[in-house]
Amino acid sequence: MKLSALGDIVHASVAIQFIRKHIANAHISWFCDARFEQIARLLAGVDEVVALPLKDKKFLKSFGILRQKQGQFDIIIDLQGLLKSALVSRSLGKNIFGFDRFSTKEGLASIFYTHKYSCNYDKNIILRNLELCAFALNFSFDEKEILAKEPCFLKNSRIPSDESKIPNKNSRIPNRKILIAPFASESSKCYAHFASVIKGAKEFAQCFLVAGSKPERKKATKLASSGATLLAPLDLAQILEFMDTCDLIIGNDSGITHLAWAQNYATITLFGNRSGARNAFATPKNLIIQATPKHEIDAFHIDKSDFCINDIDPAQIIAKAKVICDA
Repeated sequence: MKLSALGDIVHASVAIQFIRKHIANAHISWFCDARFEQIARLLAGVDEVVALPLKDKKFLKSFGILRQKQGQFDIIIDLQGLLKSALVSRSLGKNIFGFDRFSTKEGLASIFYTHKYSCNYDKNIILRNLELCAFALNFSFDEKEILAKEPCFLKNSRIPSDESKIPNKNSRIPNRKILIAPFASESSKCYAHFASVIKGAKEFAQCFLVAGSKPERKKATKLASSGATLLAPLDLAQILEFMDTCDLIIGNDSGITHLAWAQNYATITLFGNRSGARNAFATPKNLIIQATPKHEIDAFHIDKSDFCINDIDPAQIIAKAKVICDA
C-alpha cells in the first residue's frame, strides 16, 4: 500500500520487484491519490491500483472506496509513513506494518501500525522501503540486487505525433540525445544554470526540455533559447517512451529524474539542501552531484531557504554528461 506523490511512488517501485521475487503468487494492491493514478497503473507487478480523491477533499467518496476494500488484505504495508497514509492503512485492516515513531517524518502515524520497524531516517530511501517490505514479508536482500533490477514501469504509450517535428535529420546536429528535467516541487530544489549546461552539452548532444504546468512551460520556453528543444506537453507514459530514445536524463531531485532511474536510464541528478545519498541510489550510470549546503542536512527539517544547488559548476555537469554520452 502506497499513498503518495510521484517521487514517492518511484522510490517505492523497486520494492514491488522484490516482493514478486520472494512471493510470486502475491496479489498486490497499490493505493494512491487519484492525481497519480496514471503512473501507478504503469507499475510493473501491481495487480490492482486503487485511486483515492483525497487531494480533492472528496473524503466521503474516499471513505466509500476504502470501506469496500476493508478486510481484504492479509498484510498492509505503509511505506510513506504519514498520518494520512496511516489512517488509510488502518481503515483497510489491522495487520499493518510501518516505521516506528523515530523512523518517519510524522511519528504520530506509528500508533496505527501493528508491527513497527526501526530504521534511521537518514538512510537511503530505496533501502528503507526494501527493508520495511523485507521485515513485513520475511525475506532478505542484498544491495547488489538493486543494480540488477528490471525497469519498474511498463511502457504502453506512443510518442505523440508532434514529436516527429523534432529536428533530427540535419547531419550537423549530434545524434546523442539528452533530456533535461529542470523543474521540481520546490524552488530550492531547482538548478538555475541549466542554460549554461545546454550551451555546453549541445556541442555533443541534442538537448530536450520537459515541462508540465503553464508556469513551467513559460520558463522552459525561455530556457530553450539556449539551444534546446521544448517537447510538446507529454503525459507520464509518453515521457517514459521519450526517455527510451535518450542517452541521458539530467535533472533536479524530482519525480521525472527518479523515474528515469527506475527505468534503468542513465541519469545525472543534482542535489543541494537535500541529501543525494538519501534520496537517490547511485550506480555507475546514475550519477549524483551534491552541492555543499550551508548547514548539515537534517532530513526531518529541510532548510528551504538554502539554494546551494546553484553553486554546482555547470562545467562539472557538462563533463560528466559527455563521458556518459561517449560511453
